[in-house]
Amino acid sequence: MSGRRGRKRQREVTPHPTTPIKMNAVEFDGSDANLFDIILMVEGKKFFVNKKQLALHSMFFHRMFYGGFEEAKKEEIEIKEVSADDFQKFLEVVHGVEDLEDSAVEAVFDLSDRFDCEHIIKKCKKFLLAKNQVPPKTMLALSIRHHFEELKTKALETVKTKWDMKAILPANLKDLDHPTMSLLLKKSLNLSGNASIDTPSDDERDVQDLLRGMLRQGEEDPGQIDIRARVGEASRRIMARVRALGP
Repeated sequence: MSGRRGRKRQREVTPHPTTPIKMNAVEFDGSDANLFDIILMVEGKKFFVNKKQLALHSMFFHRMFYGGFEEAKKEEIEIKEVSADDFQKFLEVVHGVEDLEDSAVEAVFDLSDRFDCEHIIKKCKKFLLAKNQVPPKTMLALSIRHHFEELKTKALETVKTKWDMKAILPANLKDLDHPTMSLLLKKSLNLSGNASIDTPSDDERDVQDLLRGMLRQGEEDPGQIDIRARVGEASRRIMARVRALGP
């Protein structure tokens, strides 16, 4: 046969995304000029918001906008040392368009504390004390940062074994405050004294010795605990050994 086959026309196929894109509940993008009167710049991203709405929930922004400060005259204000993603979550909760969730409560709690949002702080505390899937390590860190003793108690109640102790310890022990060191030491000693627990391992003894040393130093100089001097190499050695225990 001498005829040539015609070239087959290829069909254009739109590729499907491999992972779903999370959409924000609301975009503070200034698409409606009636809904904003100030621009907040966070990590280079502009958030078009309403002064009265923010001031209603936040004493920080109330003082900024209505306290006679220079910012009140500006059309755009930069908010430093805040993640744009975290600020988005914070605004969604403040505006009531999103409920708190496990993955967002830490950021919302931290920013509510920074921006002095009393009723959002109460909401975060209620959420954290209720049933949730927030890791005990995160709960412990939040309890220290926000002096939230009930949450600290809840976090430490999850420590039943040395594996739980491994999971709750911060990457750097200097992030622990003095009262928490004392509680962790007592918890570690209780675990070691439990009949169902083997004789304390090297990593457990090192944790106990280090915490004792920190506590002694705190008693000698309660005004300023030189944690770095105590932690140093000992902390790195402990954490390396604890991580080596595996999952």
